[in-house]
Amino acid sequence: MPVPDSLSRIVEREGSAPFAFVAETNRTLTVGEFAADIAACADSLPSSRFAINVCTNRYRFAVAFFAAATRGQINLLPSRRDAAALDALRRDYGSSVTLSDQPADSGDAAVTLTPGGHGTAAIPELSHAQLTAIVFTSGSTGAPRPHAKTWGLLDHFRTVHWRYLRRSLGVAPHQMGLVATVPPWHMYGMEWSLLLPTVAPVTLHCGADFFPHDVTAALSRFDLPTVLVATPTHLRALLTSAPPTKPVAATLSATAPLSDDLASQVEAFAGGRLVEIYGASEIGSLAIRHPLGEDAAWRFFDCFDVAIDNGRLTVTTPHLPEPVTLQDRFEQTAQQGFVLRGRATDVVKVGGKRESLANLNAALLAIPGVEDGLVYDPERVGMPATGRLGAIAVAPELDARSIRAQLAQRVDSAFVPRTIRLVPALPRDDTSKLALRALRQLLADANLEQAE
Repeated sequence: MPVPDSLSRIVEREGSAPFAFVAETNRTLTVGEFAADIAACADSLPSSRFAINVCTNRYRFAVAFFAAATRGQINLLPSRRDAAALDALRRDYGSSVTLSDQPADSGDAAVTLTPGGHGTAAIPELSHAQLTAIVFTSGSTGAPRPHAKTWGLLDHFRTVHWRYLRRSLGVAPHQMGLVATVPPWHMYGMEWSLLLPTVAPVTLHCGADFFPHDVTAALSRFDLPTVLVATPTHLRALLTSAPPTKPVAATLSATAPLSDDLASQVEAFAGGRLVEIYGASEIGSLAIRHPLGEDAAWRFFDCFDVAIDNGRLTVTTPHLPEPVTLQDRFEQTAQQGFVLRGRATDVVKVGGKRESLANLNAALLAIPGVEDGLVYDPERVGMPATGRLGAIAVAPELDARSIRAQLAQRVDSAFVPRTIRLVPALPRDDTSKLALRALRQLLADANLEQAE
């Protein structure tokens, strides 16, 4: 049943409330100053139906996102930002303007405003029926796919997310800091680093591109309890730095499964509760769990009706035009929670035996000295079928023989990769995902070190 149209403010907080700490000016800006920057940016935008937002600065991205929305423009948020991908967007969507905060970019509109330089303004409203953004998948299993988001959906979901996060925190502090390593143009990053500060009493940290020491410095600079929004890959890298000087109230992780070992290390490192988020680009964040709790099952947000049939979940909500069947497989527990069993396409069969690639990847990453890596089925990535799996790993202090020997202690011998390729780094995107095209290119590189 359709949701009746209505209006809601883009920030449901008082104008005097702190909204973002901007590192370049070393200032904490209020909601009212943020609203004034949005108005100034909106006044400068050319007319178009679509706005391709490629701003890299987190604060300017947020300003441009809402400036376009207040002009009635639809934000296009590509997962790929190279020239070829942007040219393809312009061809596919016609009337568009590119919003960029990089002077060297060929953007149609420069978002170079001085943060907080336009005084204060009233907080604008948007119609719930307004199509606000089109988010694209990462392309990890093929070409990026578009998913449209209305303001009504984003407005409702941001309130639900804050309610569940507050519940996970127990008694939520009156004010918190928020540090994110995920980009705001990804659905997970948009929900938890762009939209959450518009309803929750958090101050968003907007600084330079993050290295592990930048993240811990940002977490340490707040005098407030802090929330960290990250991915398993980012968290694994973060463990190589010194821990923050203050405990983190909550660490959120999404985009890939989180192993129990990594979860334990992160909680010990950050000093606070680890919260795992499950989501899909078609919808957004769907479920939450504490992986180290007595009941580590997933709990779907109560804004969804969930039905399970032969392991496949179908999700319904009034804010979606039709039900969505998820690609992942789930099993319901006696306590009305859900256990994630991976994707049907994630299962590989070798020598008559079946195993999940997610489980094999977890076993590879659990080997001491393996910094990153994955196990793959050669046939699925466009290579000749061999009847055996392959692996690619970042392990500066190890060789392929020792990796294989340790994997043989962790998984059935049928699934031990025949070929292990060692590389300096994996070309993951800003959300830690590895696109299929990037993996194919890496495996096609003749200079890779490999061992049988």
